[in-house]
Amino acid sequence: MKFVKLLTSAHVNGVLRHPDEGVLHVTNEEAERLFDNETAEDVSADFDEEQAKDAPKDTINTGGSAKKPAAGKQE
Repeated sequence: MKFVKLLTSAHVNGVLRHPDEGVLHVTNEEAERLFDNETAEDVSADFDEEQAKDAPKDTINTGGSAKKPAAGKQE
C-alpha cells in the first residue's frame, strides 16, 4: 500500500479523483500506474507504519449491484 498525492485529476480505481481530495491510500499496483502516468507523487515516507496500518484503502463502489432494466422494456 502506498500513500499518493495527485498532481492532476486522474482515474483512481476506476473513479475520477482530484488533487484537492488530499492524500489517497492505494494499492502498490494502482500507485505504480499513477506514477507511470506522472499523475501522482509518492508521499508514503510522510506516514509511519502505524498510520499506514490504520488508514483505509481507497476503494469506491460505483453501484455495480444496481438492477438493470429488463430487456425490451421501455419506461
